[in-house]
Amino acid sequence: MSVSGKGIRINRNIWLFAISLVLLTIFMMYRAEPFYPGYDYHFHLRRFNALIEALKEGTYPLYIDYAAARGYGYLSKVFYPDILLVPFAGLAIITNTMFAYKSIMFVITILCGIFTYNTVNKIYRNQYAAIISSLLYTFSVYRIFDFYHRAAIGEAIAMTFIPIVFLGVYHIIKGDYKHKWYIITIGYVLIIFSHAITSLLMFVTTLIILACYIKPLLKEPKRIIYLALAGLITVVITICYIAPMLEQTAAIDFYYKVRPIILPHTRKLTFEFIGWNMISGLAYPKNVAFCGVGILLTLGILLRLFIRKQGKNPYLRSIDIGVLIGIAYILATSKFFPWGRFPFKLLHSIQCPWRRFGYSTFFFAIAGGYYLSLLLKNNKQQMIGLGLVVILSGIVTYNHLENYKYLQSNFINRINDEPTPDTYFHLIGAEYMPAKVPNGAYIAQRGDSLGYGNTDTQITHFERNRNIINLDVIVSRADSLELPLAYYIGYKATLNNKIVPTKESNHGLVQIPANKSGRVTVYYAGTAIQKVSWYITIISILI
Repeated sequence: MSVSGKGIRINRNIWLFAISLVLLTIFMMYRAEPFYPGYDYHFHLRRFNALIEALKEGTYPLYIDYAAARGYGYLSKVFYPDILLVPFAGLAIITNTMFAYKSIMFVITILCGIFTYNTVNKIYRNQYAAIISSLLYTFSVYRIFDFYHRAAIGEAIAMTFIPIVFLGVYHIIKGDYKHKWYIITIGYVLIIFSHAITSLLMFVTTLIILACYIKPLLKEPKRIIYLALAGLITVVITICYIAPMLEQTAAIDFYYKVRPIILPHTRKLTFEFIGWNMISGLAYPKNVAFCGVGILLTLGILLRLFIRKQGKNPYLRSIDIGVLIGIAYILATSKFFPWGRFPFKLLHSIQCPWRRFGYSTFFFAIAGGYYLSLLLKNNKQQMIGLGLVVILSGIVTYNHLENYKYLQSNFINRINDEPTPDTYFHLIGAEYMPAKVPNGAYIAQRGDSLGYGNTDTQITHFERNRNIINLDVIVSRADSLELPLAYYIGYKATLNNKIVPTKESNHGLVQIPANKSGRVTVYYAGTAIQKVSWYITIISILI
């Protein structure tokens, strides 16, 4: 009879969690209206639209955003994986882009809650802690900031899968590594297919956790072998992203290599700013946006002060280690951290140290949920605690989104909305534009004009037909043509239906030989590595 009663109570708790998760998600999206484009919105909308067009035209998975940068093109898909966006792009085809974009936000919010609940419940065997931790993480200030202020949809999607990686790490260190080793692979695959920088930070965080638990790993070396197996399979499955990216970066210098716009040591925070980040969601100075862990998570870790000795509680020790890592990550955003020195300068690709707030958020959310579960002893207290967490999460969400709408409507939206040369026409920093391209103003001034060496060379019947450029060239002697296309490996060119080689010009554009007169056709066909790696990924997933 007691088992049955317990089962009923568990089912009721799950229903309360599900209802709270859905209602808070709906409330978040409702309070964000009217929708304003955040910092990176137009860039991510561009690549989403490029994916939609590729599906319509049947060019997926080998395609380029041919409309970007005034028609010069941008190979965003190689550097920003799009495989997880395909279902939503299909939805956009039968509905509209904005509906599909908001569907992404709704679906990954629900999934984030479910995955976090499952991870905490499996690791700590505490359903109440799992419910509270899930709500705290899913509706955290940093995650909402990613959604709306920054519109960093890639990072927001990646945050959804961080809990899966931690569950996988748990099984590698102390769990059923022989039968559950693949969980860490699933988590890493999903993060890599979402956002490259989050993948790097997740890898660093995993190394730190493994270092904290090096003794159990050394006692059972087989765990390390299974970890290596999981890593190898992760690489094989994600080869359709990794191989093409390495192919491009090995052959071409891009902006992010030679003139990075953002470096970690230039984006360090003052302690005053960190302090505001810790209480964001409660109050905001006028005209300032914050992306820290937020007031609820700060209060959550302070609950540790009220927990008496628990004996040898391995769960509590694990939680405390996570909190310490989270605090260390927050301190790493400060102006005193040596980001410009070795070895930390090796992580310059993370751009902004405050990206680590996402991991502090996760650790603090789990801690807040577990600490609260230890303090609230009976069912009545726990129900009151759950109600307060739901209400306070709603209040924090409301305050944060009011700050978002105020800033966007009065300042940021006015700057962001116009596709100016300064932002490379909504490519933001254009980190993956060939470094030889002078700047956005050069593209604007040059337009569709072609470059050639001989004064008597003539170009006629120039036309852009979506992703294809056609033109007629008349030459009296051998010449070369510089086309209004940013150069990436994978362009194909023909002269009189015969393939001619392409190379990068001195201005970072596509250059082809014109040894005789005739009809020229140029389009992006992809590379052999892109094609083969795609099949390897598909076969690996099926296996």
